[in-house]
Amino acid sequence: MNVENSIATYEPHACIVVYSVVSKGSLKVAEEILNYLWQENYTREKTVIVVGNKADLMRARCITTEEGKQLACSRECKFIETSSGIQHNVDELLVGVLKQIRLRETRDKKKQNQRKTAIHGSKTSLSLHIAKEILQKMCLLDSKSKSCGNLHVL
Repeated sequence: MNVENSIATYEPHACIVVYSVVSKGSLKVAEEILNYLWQENYTREKTVIVVGNKADLMRARCITTEEGKQLACSRECKFIETSSGIQHNVDELLVGVLKQIRLRETRDKKKQNQRKTAIHGSKTSLSLHIAKEILQKMCLLDSKSKSCGNLHVL
C-alpha cells in the first residue's frame, strides 16, 4: 500500500519513515515519502519521525547520522537511529512517538481554547447566548428533565 492510500485509509496520528543506514536506495525512498508528507502539510499537522535502522552495522554503513538528521530537519521531523536486531533505541522510538502525539494534542487543545476564548467575548457570542435564553423561556423547557448522558440515571 502506498503512502497516499495508507494515510487516507487509516488517518494515523503519526508516521514513522524508516530507512536502512546501509542502503542509499532506502534513503531515496524515505526522502520521497517525506517530500509527499511535506507537500500535503502532514509534517506540520502530525508527528513524523525519521528512523535510520541497522545502526549496529558500522562497517557496512553508507549513510551517516548527520545525513539522516539533515533530512529530518529539512522536513521538520524528529530523528532517531535504531537497530531492531539488537533492540537499540527501539523502546525510545516507541516512547518518543507517544510523547510527540501527546505534545501535539496538548498544543492543539491550547489553540482551540484560545480560539474559543476569543469568540466567547465577542458580540456574536453574546447575541447567541441571549437568543438561547429567549428560546428556552418561550418553549418553557423543563430544567429538571433527566439527562441521557448517564445511562444509570433514569
